[in-house]
Amino acid sequence: MVEGHQEAGEARGKVSGAAERELVRAASRYSVWLRSATVVPCGVFGVLAAPGGTRPQTAVLAVLAIGWSVLRLVWARNGTVSRAWTVVAVDVVVLAAMGVGQAVAGGQDSASWVYALISITAVTYPFEWCTRPLVGSGLAVLALGAYVAGSAVAHSGDWSPAVLPAVRVLMEVALARLSYVLIRSEVRAVDRLTERVAARRREAAVAAARRAVEREYLATLHDTASTTLLMVAMGTREAHDDVRERARQDLKMLTVSSGPDAGRVDLGALLATATLHPGVRVRQDIGGLPPVPAAPALAVFHGVREALTNVNRHAGVAEAALRAEVDEHGRIVVELRDRGRGFDPEQVAPHRRGISGSIVERMAAAGGRVLVASAPGEGTTLRWMWPRDQAA
Repeated sequence: MVEGHQEAGEARGKVSGAAERELVRAASRYSVWLRSATVVPCGVFGVLAAPGGTRPQTAVLAVLAIGWSVLRLVWARNGTVSRAWTVVAVDVVVLAAMGVGQAVAGGQDSASWVYALISITAVTYPFEWCTRPLVGSGLAVLALGAYVAGSAVAHSGDWSPAVLPAVRVLMEVALARLSYVLIRSEVRAVDRLTERVAARRREAAVAAARRAVEREYLATLHDTASTTLLMVAMGTREAHDDVRERARQDLKMLTVSSGPDAGRVDLGALLATATLHPGVRVRQDIGGLPPVPAAPALAVFHGVREALTNVNRHAGVAEAALRAEVDEHGRIVVELRDRGRGFDPEQVAPHRRGISGSIVERMAAAGGRVLVASAPGEGTTLRWMWPRDQAA
């Protein structure tokens, strides 16, 4: 029905689920349309069937009923009334006038269209006022009372012709309310099921996020611990001198990566730290980089460190070049190149997951991608890009 008393009724009726809210709106609106679809032809046929002497009076009642229906349709469509008591007041006046007006419409036989109007109105009220059952029931009883009173006046005080039809309509009103309650119970069950599904999805998302953080933490632990242990295993004096500082940096990164990656970090500073490798001298060309979300920044950081470890272990050179910039598409691009012995990426054993696991998959999980270019005797180039190039 009218948007104003819909919202107030929903609040008082404790309508909480989305499906139930849609049910309330549909029941309120379409009950008005159904009633109007009955009232308009009843008014027209009532005027045509009225005796000649009562036709003007019947026409006045028909115009009142049709005008009321049009007004209610406008309210239902545009929501131009914000207070429910205005709607109730108009209904009371029209229903009282229609019921009592039987006396000037030629008696019950020639005013049977009034009974059709009153009955359809009473039956639709439990749906129109579904969140305010007392209001709907009160208006239905008022309509039937006005009909009985008007019939008694038309039949010189005889109530009996209108009592039985009124009782029948009253039973139909009760059945209409019962049908709405049954439908509402099913709709509420749908809302509860929807809420349970949504809650399970939220729990699954939280669990997935927790597992992702744990995987990132374990990967960070692998990278930091393996690099530091490699420095110890090298046995050089410089390596032993750098172990304390390296361990301090590793502990700091483990602390950072163990929490949620909600903030933004300075990727340039992370890259400067990542290139402090005891066995590889890195030439740096780090341009002005904007703050980057922690997840991709840490993925690049750990990827660069893992790649430098691979250079130290397998490339046969002690020098690499790092370049970081923002390309013409606004993406962060970090490139690490060495002129070592290289390798064939297609021939890497499945159990060796240094590049595919610690570098490529981690960056993909952070929303970026890594390109690996290498060939035997031609060195290796790794390029990190964030965000991911969708066209590629």
